[in-house]
Amino acid sequence: MNAWDIFYANTVKNSLVKNGDRILLSVSGGPDSVCMFHLFRRLSKKTDIELVTASFDHGLRKESAKETLLVSELSEKLGIRCISRKIAAKEYALKHSVSIETAGRSLRYANLEDIARELKCNKIATAHNANDNAETVLMWLLRGSGSLAGIPQRRHAGKNIEIIRPLLPVNRKKIEEYVKKQKLPFCTDKSNFSREYTRNRIRLDIIPHLEKINPMAVEHIFSLSGIQAREDAYFEEISIIFAKKCAVISKNRILLDLTRFLRYNEAIRYRVLKYLFPDKKYASHINAVMDRILSAEKAEYRLSSQWIFRISAGIACKARKAVFERKKS
Repeated sequence: MNAWDIFYANTVKNSLVKNGDRILLSVSGGPDSVCMFHLFRRLSKKTDIELVTASFDHGLRKESAKETLLVSELSEKLGIRCISRKIAAKEYALKHSVSIETAGRSLRYANLEDIARELKCNKIATAHNANDNAETVLMWLLRGSGSLAGIPQRRHAGKNIEIIRPLLPVNRKKIEEYVKKQKLPFCTDKSNFSREYTRNRIRLDIIPHLEKINPMAVEHIFSLSGIQAREDAYFEEISIIFAKKCAVISKNRILLDLTRFLRYNEAIRYRVLKYLFPDKKYASHINAVMDRILSAEKAEYRLSSQWIFRISAGIACKARKAVFERKKS
């Protein structure tokens, strides 16, 4: 199957697009997003949908102005309205003490949601593909996040707005083949070839090695993440029910009834803790808290600079409790 066939089948199978949708396309000017733009343009001839494009100049590279211009010109050529904005990623990163990559992502999504509300778009489409998903799964695995669910096909983003990723099952090779066949213009972001970023090292070094072992590695990772995502969704529903039976949750404090909690199946316990965790949900942190719960002693564990976990009584105490507490500022 080519990129169009996979894209079209995915939008139909998962009901990502329906008649009457007004969709904001996030188009950077790279081959992935240009491919998505063209695919949606073809889809609009089969479906009653309205399209708008959005492009952002992060102010980090001199080429970024050229990229937003390309998107604007392509949009005009295809008869689609285009919104271009400049975002101050470097300033945001310094102010919030985050990486440039995180800053850019946060600002992009904030602006996409703002534009969607302004133009009454009910959906935002991003061009994440199967390779992006494989990179994310491997990155989470290396960081010990405890999940292989990857990038979701859809998620809610504010009132009456949904983010969709219909290109997610399509691998990068098929995207490049499509762009070349359709003779579509695109820009190449040179920063994607810098090994300074973890994701790039996975993209440039690890995935090519995996594909030498099995050419279908990216597709198999996508299949695995789909299975994990479905199981995560089911267990999350179950875990919320069990968590409400054993925990009292407030803004700065979560009180956990360990006597009731320890009656649960081990898998449910893990999921309940993951649901209750007020901060980063890395597997190593969850396992550390579980080890302390299973010990017979009072215990304390610092989750982050903001949160601490304490067990208030020994295992012999019938009313054994644990608490997650936010430090007072």
